[in-house]
Amino acid sequence: MKKVIITLGREFGSGGREIGMKLAKKLGVPFFDKEIIRKAAEDSGIVESVMDYYDEHRASPIFSTGSVLYDMYQMPMSDRVYLEQCKAIKDIAAAGSCVIVGRCADVVLETNPARMSVFICANMKDKLARKRAVEPNMTDQQLEAHIRGVDKKRAKYYNYYTDKKWGDARQYDLCVNSSLLGVDATVELIADAAERFEASLA
Repeated sequence: MKKVIITLGREFGSGGREIGMKLAKKLGVPFFDKEIIRKAAEDSGIVESVMDYYDEHRASPIFSTGSVLYDMYQMPMSDRVYLEQCKAIKDIAAAGSCVIVGRCADVVLETNPARMSVFICANMKDKLARKRAVEPNMTDQQLEAHIRGVDKKRAKYYNYYTDKKWGDARQYDLCVNSSLLGVDATVELIADAAERFEASLA
């Protein structure tokens, strides 16, 4: 396989992580999600628990990726975590083909010709069913509020750091509603798209 980097944005409860893991296995490439946090922590010296706490948290409005107003050790920890994750994502992509979940990887690698960006969404009914399996004591109302809250947080993080709109189909190469086909068929669809994308690479 030629070098292909698949970035996966995902709505909470859409099965994005499971799809990413199965996709990586099918393609025979490494999978990265929380592994990005571990690598960024190791490379930066920031304690992993701190890195995890600030993972996908929007920073203060003072900081802009286009204009750093203070050096690395004066900026808020959330900003440092974002920049260290960006470095980790670029290093991971440089190493070869892989599947990367979340953390603005589609924009971080926007100029990489081997990147194919995918966004996974799902119907609320299916998202509720998926999350109910791990949170059986929560009501549907509580679960839906939690799902919407996580997605709102992800959108704020993405929109702030990238100046783009999270979940907007125009920002991605491929958008898939996992409710339409289910997890396994969605994996097959993305894998087929990746193979076609690979064939188009020079």
